[in-house]
Amino acid sequence: MENMIEIKNLCKEYRGEGETVHVLENLDMIVKDGTISSVEGASGVGKSTLLNIIGTIDSATSGQLHIGGQEVSSMSSSSQESMRAHMIGFIFQHHYLLPDFTVLENVMMPMMIQRRPTSYCREEAMKALTQVGLEHRFQHYPSQISGGEMARSGVARALVGGHKLILADEPTGNLDKNNSDRLADLIWQLQSELKFTLLIVTHDRDLAERVPFRYRLVAGKLQPFS
Repeated sequence: MENMIEIKNLCKEYRGEGETVHVLENLDMIVKDGTISSVEGASGVGKSTLLNIIGTIDSATSGQLHIGGQEVSSMSSSSQESMRAHMIGFIFQHHYLLPDFTVLENVMMPMMIQRRPTSYCREEAMKALTQVGLEHRFQHYPSQISGGEMARSGVARALVGGHKLILADEPTGNLDKNNSDRLADLIWQLQSELKFTLLIVTHDRDLAERVPFRYRLVAGKLQPFS
C-alpha cells in the first residue's frame, strides 16, 4: 500500500514581537492510501494548522511534505493550487455553503472555479448529492435545509470531481448526537465504496473511536494513540 501523505521533520512557527511560537516541531507522519486516520489533541495545539499545511492552504516553516508521491514543499503556488483543486477535498465544521446559491450550485462551485464545462459540473454535483442522499434538495437553498443536510452537502462538495484525499476538520462539531452518528455512518460508507484517503481532526470521542489509525498531537509532535 502506497503512502498518500508522508511528512518528515515538519516545523511550523509564528514570529511575533520579540517572540517565536513553535506550533509543530520536527513532526513525522505517514498516512497510507485508502485509509482513515485521525489527529486528536487539546484545543490550540496545532491540529488545524497541520491539516491546513497538508491541504496546501498554509505552508510549513521547514520540512518535507509529500502528497500522493509528489513533493509539495518545493512546488510553485500555482502547482499547489492545481493539486488542491484536483486531488484534495475539504469537509469543514461550519460547512461554508454560500447562502445565495442552491445546494446544487454550491456543490458545483469547486469545479466551476476550475472552469470545467457547466454540464459536467452539474452532472458530477448531482451524482455526489445523490450519493449523500440529497437528490431531493438540488434546488433548495442552505436556509431551507436542516443542519444534518448542510453537513451532507459539505461532504458532497468535498467528494465532487473524484478527490482522492479528504481532509475533515471537526466534521461533526456542530451536530447533535443523532446527526453526528448518521454523518459518520455516511462518510464511512462512502470511504468504503470510493476508497479515498480520509484524515480527520476531531474532538468528538465517538467519532474518533471509529478510526483505525489514531494519533495525538502533543507538544508539536504526533504520538500513536493509546
